[in-house]
Amino acid sequence: MKILSTPPNTLVPRKAVWALAVCGATLLATPGVVCAENSPLSLTLSQNLRRDSNLLRSTNAQSDTVSTTAIRGDLSKAYGRQTIKASARFGRVSYDRFSQLDNDQKDLNASLTSSFASNWLAALNASDATSLNAPQDNPINNRLLRNVRHYKNVNGSLQYGNGGTWAVVGSFDRNRINYSEPVFQLQNAEQQSEGVRLVYNATDMLNFGIGPRFVRTKYPNNSTVVEAKDRNLDFTVNWQATGLSSLNALLSRRESTQGVGGGRNINAWTGSLGWNYTPRGRLSYDLSLTRATNADRFQDVQAFTFFGNNLRSVQNVALDTTTTALRASASAQVTGKISTGLSYGLTYYDISNDRSRSATGVPIVDQLLGNNASSSSSSSRLQNIGWSVNYAAYRWLGVNCALQFYKQTADMNRPRYSGHSVDCGASVTLDP
Repeated sequence: MKILSTPPNTLVPRKAVWALAVCGATLLATPGVVCAENSPLSLTLSQNLRRDSNLLRSTNAQSDTVSTTAIRGDLSKAYGRQTIKASARFGRVSYDRFSQLDNDQKDLNASLTSSFASNWLAALNASDATSLNAPQDNPINNRLLRNVRHYKNVNGSLQYGNGGTWAVVGSFDRNRINYSEPVFQLQNAEQQSEGVRLVYNATDMLNFGIGPRFVRTKYPNNSTVVEAKDRNLDFTVNWQATGLSSLNALLSRRESTQGVGGGRNINAWTGSLGWNYTPRGRLSYDLSLTRATNADRFQDVQAFTFFGNNLRSVQNVALDTTTTALRASASAQVTGKISTGLSYGLTYYDISNDRSRSATGVPIVDQLLGNNASSSSSSSRLQNIGWSVNYAAYRWLGVNCALQFYKQTADMNRPRYSGHSVDCGASVTLDP
């Protein structure tokens, strides 16, 4: 198998090579700029090239080379009992073969945490992200749709009780998703949630929590679904078993109503489980399990913190789909500069047979994705196996490469496909 096989007429985009050269030239011209210590600011320039054997995730595989050039700035500063963090990343994504998908990325994040009085803790977070919708999330008959996804989110929490046996935590979240293409605007959504949780600190290393959380999701352009309401009862566990092992868990009993007048009722168990084990030495292990419905917006980040739980996310949460994902990884610090890792992922998509229908009688999801509504398949699975290597050549220069194999079975929304990809990139950080 020729992992990096490239047709003779396929060239690495020149702009990618020039971008990397400029990064290196800038660093060599100003070596003193990387010597500052304890700076709250940092600037990272990065260049990544990915060769994907099945870029469009379709039965008839088509390969392409994707270049991502990005610049990122970070701020982290503590003022007494307050900590401010912010980051801004802007990227340009270029496709060698499918240039109609060329797009700009934006990812802005800001957070403020504060402790005040003697028993109060507060946190406020905001994010704004723009990116191209993944080809596998486009209609089967139009994978090359240039559909830009814009996501905004504001959330926060307020806790009374710091270091005692009991604590009370209140939380809120507001988020909005918009798509640029008309065929996807039925999925535009505005969501708000509020929750409260009672926490029992059994020991300094173990706590339990329980409380209700209410979520309301509106679909302003979808006259059939209109809105969904979710009532959740959350159970949480945080356990620092030893200095080497930690476990975080969230289990929710969810009751959902969807459609005009709440005509569709759904009961489900959702949640997340995250475990990390770092024995003394060079190895570290991670395991996560998540189960989510359309009420969950955690798929927008690689990892998230919910009610103090550091948990992994899942992708492609759809209106009528329950997504269960298992992730396992192991990493090793081979030397002081070289690290490597192996990962395995299994995602199971379960599509409800009782699906919301439009006035035409065709399921809404089928209308959006261009599928055959007569399909009887209702579930599928996606498997990923990956290997990565990172080389910290200097404090300011990092190089990484990754190899991934993936395979998807078919369901009523997804075709059967398989393929592999190779990623290589480099980053230069100023004022680390």
